[in-house]
Amino acid sequence: MMPSLSKVADRVLERFVPKASASADTSWWEYCYCTADWRKIYRLCHVVGGRTSCGKCENVRYIGC
Repeated sequence: MMPSLSKVADRVLERFVPKASASADTSWWEYCYCTADWRKIYRLCHVVGGRTSCGKCENVRYIGC
């Protein structure tokens, strides 16, 4: 009796709970280059809805290359 009851419960869950998606929104810093005055320049990148995009290389994140 338990296996059929768990099948019914699974069907109910499938109907009311959306399935999980593997794509998650996230952000990270990506290294671009090092300047002559020892500054590391980075750009901010994002994944939103499965699409990746990056901004301009204009953020100083660390001193010393």
